[in-house]
Amino acid sequence: MLKCFRLLSMAVLFSLLLVGCSQQQKVDKEEHVKIKLGILPIVDSLPLIVAGEKGYFKQAGVDVELVSFPSAVERDSALQAKAIDGSLGDLLAAASLYNGGFPVQVVSLSLGETGKEGRFAILSAPKSGISNVNQLKGVEVSVSKNSIIEYVTDSLLLEKGFQPEEIKKSIIPKIPVRYQALMEGQIKAACLPDPMAALAQSKGAKLIIDDTETNLSQTVIFFNRETLQNNGAAVKKFLAGYALAAQEINNNPESYRAMLVDKAKVPKEALGVYAMEHFPAPQLPEKKDVEQVLQWMLQKKLLKEKITYQNLVTGDYLPEK
Repeated sequence: MLKCFRLLSMAVLFSLLLVGCSQQQKVDKEEHVKIKLGILPIVDSLPLIVAGEKGYFKQAGVDVELVSFPSAVERDSALQAKAIDGSLGDLLAAASLYNGGFPVQVVSLSLGETGKEGRFAILSAPKSGISNVNQLKGVEVSVSKNSIIEYVTDSLLLEKGFQPEEIKKSIIPKIPVRYQALMEGQIKAACLPDPMAALAQSKGAKLIIDDTETNLSQTVIFFNRETLQNNGAAVKKFLAGYALAAQEINNNPESYRAMLVDKAKVPKEALGVYAMEHFPAPQLPEKKDVEQVLQWMLQKKLLKEKITYQNLVTGDYLPEK
């Protein structure tokens, strides 16, 4: 009997040791995981770049590799191939990935806490003669198709009482090309984001309407669900490092203007007319803003089925305040 008891005790102790080792291995794995995040050459990426260069991610206890892509198409391909774990992008991009069978979830807002962050504007060409929104009825506004730009354009004009058939659009996908076509009078109107919108205004384009009052456009950070499930602690630390960088830029905005040109590819001539963005602390996008984007996508038949706010957004990884 004593021998059996000893054997049983040894078996229990061995099992506890195995469990302890397994848990320690899981902790070690989470501590040493590297997060790969896709970025685009846009103003919105600045806090990520600053967090990497100033060591804020390491300070928060996470290893982050920023992978730059020239276009959202290439970024999305990398996400689907699992070459990166997450990305900075707009709500429409996140919903499109989710809709395509690649479940991602938004973990934080990046820009768009208020309408003054990440402004989008509809402008008319300098010599077009268009000076008010009603003159845009039946006039083509240049956008990129099935994008946040088109969503903002539709929403702004519908809010001003336009009928759907009165909203006309031409498609110029690349923002620099669209900007140039507007300034040269090849098109009468276009929707542009800052800083290109600010630059166009400074060179004679007429501001017709923007989303500073309605806050239609938000930039968000999203990760694939597998990363969130396996490396959630690392994602939380990532957002803590991001928060430090956002606060640093807000406290010293003029110190990072050169980085906008070097890293975010903002035209140097735009710096004189563009006010540095305020970058909010990590937080979730508002439910109404997300649902409005999803509803537009349903109407445009860009979604196979309805996606809810809870499907697309999670607050589980926000750092402690």
